[in-house]
Amino acid sequence: MNSTIDMYMVRAFFAVELTDDIRNQFYAVQDILRNSDAKVTCVDPALAHITMKFLGEISDDVMESVQEIMSEFTFKPTLITVSGVQLHPKKRPRIVWADVTDGGWGEATVAEMDRLLAPLGIVSEDRKFTPHVTLGRIKHYDRSLRAAVEEISGYTFGQMTVDTITLKKSTLTPGGPIYEDIMEVKA
Repeated sequence: MNSTIDMYMVRAFFAVELTDDIRNQFYAVQDILRNSDAKVTCVDPALAHITMKFLGEISDDVMESVQEIMSEFTFKPTLITVSGVQLHPKKRPRIVWADVTDGGWGEATVAEMDRLLAPLGIVSEDRKFTPHVTLGRIKHYDRSLRAAVEEISGYTFGQMTVDTITLKKSTLTPGGPIYEDIMEVKA
């Protein structure tokens, strides 16, 4: 007799939440993006964040181990600046994002997270960590979008101190993602 157990999988990632002051700055910038002839799906500013590490679809057991490992994780608080808007990648852009300056904090923090989580089978990204906040996803590119981004490229959203990293569950729906906080890792 064969018995199969359905394992519940969770789509999860670690993120830095932004302050309301910074998030509120996104509305005006997104209005400028929408005024281009490109088709851009803007991220709800209330959901905007800096993705530190995407874990992918993980089982309950792995999620439990991630929480155990990360409950011991320590990091130093750091001041970040969210400013500048650009298209990414430069050729055939798919995303409009706000730049984040963190003095290398994010790259070092993610490298340590990668090291700690690797034994669980959670792989590190092939590309270098680049801190950013996604403002919108480009569904159809038009040159007018580049002109709009150039107009707001130097925009400053604000500064904040990062003292918490949040483990989030992400449920994809036709109306957009639904995020649920699983745990907070404090500095």
